[in-house]
Amino acid sequence: MPINSALAPRHLHIIIPCRNCGQWLAQCLASLVSQERDDWSATVADDASTDDTVNAARDYLSDPRITFLRQRTRLGLMGNTLSAIDAAAPGPRDVVAILDGDDMLLPGALARVMQTHALGYDVVWTDMDIQGTEGSTGAPLIPGIPVRQQLWCLSQLRTFKGYLLDGLDRSVLCDDSGLPVRAAGDLALYFALIERAGVEKTAFIPEKLYWYRQHAANNCTALREEQLANNARLRALPPLPRQTQHFDVHITALGLEKLRLRAFGQSLRADYPLPYSICVHHDIGRESGDSWAAYHDKWIAEGVYLTARPNPQTPEPLHGQDGVSAPTGHGA
Repeated sequence: MPINSALAPRHLHIIIPCRNCGQWLAQCLASLVSQERDDWSATVADDASTDDTVNAARDYLSDPRITFLRQRTRLGLMGNTLSAIDAAAPGPRDVVAILDGDDMLLPGALARVMQTHALGYDVVWTDMDIQGTEGSTGAPLIPGIPVRQQLWCLSQLRTFKGYLLDGLDRSVLCDDSGLPVRAAGDLALYFALIERAGVEKTAFIPEKLYWYRQHAANNCTALREEQLANNARLRALPPLPRQTQHFDVHITALGLEKLRLRAFGQSLRADYPLPYSICVHHDIGRESGDSWAAYHDKWIAEGVYLTARPNPQTPEPLHGQDGVSAPTGHGA
């Protein structure tokens, strides 16, 4: 049965960071406007280019879906990308996709990404075709292994839901000077997003839906030593805690038993299978709060979180351990 998720994807924001991409940007934008899915908006984020990048974009700016944002001073790839994301102001259910201005989308990319997000996945990436290379980094994550200890496998197109930005400490995306990292910014951003989402909320699409251009100005070439140093530093950082504000399904529960919480959480998984996340709002009454303090704000099953219901009162729909369930109207 389809799940009516509070995080069902609503809109697609495409961020196109670029610097001195005048010779490639028109191809990039052509690959975007030719996609079969057309319900998107895009921000071309020009990082103070010194070439004709703005002219390359001009023919596409009559499209109301495309906005051109020019930085007056160079921010670097991560700083420029974050500035454009902030300008787009994605909502919790919106999907953000990063398309570099020197690369291209392949046919069907946007449709496949949004189909996968609609299944309940919140960080999604595709396989890619690398110019002049047969192989690719693309692969799914290994379950049970911290993401910072895994081989880098997030090939492009990389996408995520906007709720993962809520409450994200931007300092984890910065270098020792407090500025967004210039190299290995993709590791900084996606390590943080995946840790906040949970590995089971990630999905790899094993189809080559993105074309990656190799040239001397790529960060992995131009800033190679800095990239390797940042890679090591970012992998050594402690993992971020999983976010507990946004869930696919919200359920109000009454009559829970402490010794059966694990079984209760697992029973919910049968009703709402992975990757959908579930928040159980426990209505216990004001007089019982202290006795449950050690049980609330805990994960009781994979992707199932138990918390106290704010200002407890008798709710309308309830989910108790009698096997009768109904999600609250604001979540599912």
